[in-house]
Amino acid sequence: MLISLYIKDFGLVDQNEIEFGPGLNVLTGETGAGKSIMLEALRAALGGRAQAEMIRTGRDRAVIQVTIDYSQLSHVKQKMSEYGLDCGDQDGNLLIMSRELNRQGRNVCRINGRIVSLGVYREIAGSIVDMHGQHDQQSLLVPEKQMLLLDSYGGSGLLNMRRETERAYREWQNHVRRRKEMISGGRERQQRRDMILYQIEEIDAAGLAGEDEQELKNRRELLANAERIRLLAEQVLHRIYTGTGQSPAAMDLLGQAKRDLEELSLYIPAGKTFLENVYSALCLVEETGRELAAYRESVEVNPQELDYIEERLSLIERLKRKYGDSLPEILAYRDNLASELEELESMETGIAGIDELVDRCARQYDELAQKLEDARRAAASALSRAVEKELRDLEMNNVSFSVEVGAVEPGPTGKNKVEFLISPNQGEPLKPLAKIASGGELSRVMLAVKSILAGNDEYCTLVFDEVDAGIGGRTLQAVAEKLEQLGRQKQVLCVTHAATVAAYASTHYLIEKSSQNGKTVTSVYRLDGEARIKELSRMMGGDAESENLVQHVRQMLKN
Repeated sequence: MLISLYIKDFGLVDQNEIEFGPGLNVLTGETGAGKSIMLEALRAALGGRAQAEMIRTGRDRAVIQVTIDYSQLSHVKQKMSEYGLDCGDQDGNLLIMSRELNRQGRNVCRINGRIVSLGVYREIAGSIVDMHGQHDQQSLLVPEKQMLLLDSYGGSGLLNMRRETERAYREWQNHVRRRKEMISGGRERQQRRDMILYQIEEIDAAGLAGEDEQELKNRRELLANAERIRLLAEQVLHRIYTGTGQSPAAMDLLGQAKRDLEELSLYIPAGKTFLENVYSALCLVEETGRELAAYRESVEVNPQELDYIEERLSLIERLKRKYGDSLPEILAYRDNLASELEELESMETGIAGIDELVDRCARQYDELAQKLEDARRAAASALSRAVEKELRDLEMNNVSFSVEVGAVEPGPTGKNKVEFLISPNQGEPLKPLAKIASGGELSRVMLAVKSILAGNDEYCTLVFDEVDAGIGGRTLQAVAEKLEQLGRQKQVLCVTHAATVAAYASTHYLIEKSSQNGKTVTSVYRLDGEARIKELSRMMGGDAESENLVQHVRQMLKN
């Protein structure tokens, strides 16, 4: 239930707060007093369109806020939980939604004090209050709106069928689209397949598995310098064992040094350490000579192997330029090609199976769409009778009303179109509501439908803007009674110029425009007692000082 609406610097309102009650709440006032501003503020507070022009002249920002008791709105609590929003007061029953507008066109939206995006704000507010102005009544003429109303009347069972039908349609169309893509992309896939096969063959032909590029480079370095390596090794061996020219061999010099240190160690203690060091050096030089001699014998000049390695390294460089910066990257690229090739080939083989899949999904959709149509036809018959009854209660005694379910091309909502037909006068054929309904008749049809759906939808509050426009007499009395009855099921807010409607209100507000300090200000007052009697007298067009009129108003309230 809508508890209150707070408005600051919006339109002609400086600052006001309206506290609503259960049942029927009415807002009355002279033409131009600002009743529409109140509805615009409520609409904006619930996420509707809001422009900087709505900010009061001379102010930089406007604030509008609604407080809602949503203890019975489990679907709203679920959405709050999905977005991780605080559930409000200690009992989790109050929802405070505020919106700040500024001259720069920016909006700051808060839910229970937390800033949220306008999209989230609208999603939370969208299923709390159902507003019906002149524009909303015109939406009743739209076939899609008529279908949604019929499906809502059918209840959760029909709505579930509608969701299942939509799911089946999306799945069917996805497979149809996939089949088209598979067929239209056949040439491109074949070209891609040929390219992949060529690249895989090129990589496989190189035989890179187990290859080590660095080892090849090391081997190339060895073969390219084999003669120089052998020459240097030979020179080192001569210096170790035989010496060159006037230079004695390293082994001979170390041997002499060893013998001298053996004698020296007889005279000084440190001589033994010197001797051990020279002996170690002698052993190392000798070991180096043996290993170097063996290595010299292993080095061979092999031009054929060098050519082979040069070709391998050249091949690897070409492949690296095309497929990767290293051998592992080239091989990984090859594996990816193989996976893509497998997918392409599976698509080719899958074309044969996609037809069967499309046919199966189409059959499933047809079955669901037929069940949906059967359910709609049953609901349409019941809704037609229910609306006729409600319209008779609203003084349309000779009306005939029918909900027609026709056939259209398959779509997400099935294979039906829904159209509301009406004959306001006895003996006249049924015709589309959009073609013959007057403004007053359309208002009453909307009121009748909303009365019927009151127990089916999730809204806690219904708002009607001048639903009584264009009617009077007994018809107006019937509309007032229907609004009061609807108020027993839902909270109802109604802007009205009719005293007959206002008299049925549980809560009555007066919207009044005045001049204060050279500025025009719209104010809101709750009316009780004599103040309400005075306003009802004004609405009836009489003199509020007339005793007869006042007595009539008192009796009207009593009745």
